Order: sequence, then structure tokens, then C-alpha cells
Amino acid sequence: MWALVPPLAIQVAGASFFTFRTLADLFAWSSVRIPWEYFEIMEVLASLGMVFGVLATVMLLIPNLRRINGVEERLEAASGQFQTHVEGLFSTWNLSESEREVGLLVVKGFSNAEIAIYRNTSESTTKSQVSSIFRKSGLSNRQQLVSFVVEDMLDGVRV
Repeated sequence: MWALVPPLAIQVAGASFFTFRTLADLFAWSSVRIPWEYFEIMEVLASLGMVFGVLATVMLLIPNLRRINGVEERLEAASGQFQTHVEGLFSTWNLSESEREVGLLVVKGFSNAEIAIYRNTSESTTKSQVSSIFRKSGLSNRQQLVSFVVEDMLDGVRV
């Protein structure tokens, strides 16, 4: 991030020069008289500085954009692995298709009422499916289910 400071400082200096010059012309301010040759040199340097600043900023942003894209790709891959992991657990527990759907929604944090609305079923049906998931998995509540899924997923991660 600190690498962006010099190019941005050059851009600010160039923009300040052109802003001051425009305001001085607009309001007829008399500034320090300098020979026009020096003024032209300052104008060219300010222009080159702004171009350099833009190019340097772009060159510094490109690696960061690539890094962001890489992180997003890894996150998508991890999400897919999580889905595969949860489906594997549900297969081990011999959950029915509807229990798998309800189980995934429970892991995502939905309440029974929200799951019933989402699946267009009654809340009592959802409650019985959640109870069946707990019975088949050997777990007793939602917190244990979520903890088990996450802990099992992180089993190979070293701290």
C-alpha cells in the first residue's frame, strides 16, 4: 500500500499545479512572475508527473487485482469442498433427500419456520425432519450439528 504514496503524491502535485494555474487565470490573480520558459518546463513536468503517476498506480494495482481474483477462486473452491464434505456426512448418516436439504439449511443457520417457508412445507414437517437428522447423526441439537460439521471439516488443519 505504501508503494502507492509516491505516484499519488506526484499526481496531487501535478493536479495542484494545474488547479492553481486555472484559478489564477480565472480570478486574475497575479502570481510570482517567472520566465515563461520555466513556466513551460513546470507545466511539462507536471503533465509527465501525472502520466507517470497514473501508470505507476495501474502497475501497482494489477498485482493486487490478480491477488484478489486468486483469493476469490480459492474461496469458491473451498465453498465447493464444504458442500461436498457436508453431503458426505449426510450420506454417512443415511439421510433422505429431504433431510439432506433441511440439514444443509440448518447448518446455514435457518430456523424451522424459515426452512418450512423456503421448502413450502409445514413447520411440524420440518421439526420432524430435524429430529430425524439428530437421531441418525447421534447429535442432540443445532449447535452440535454445526460444530460437528465445522470441526470435522477442519480436522486436518494444523494450528
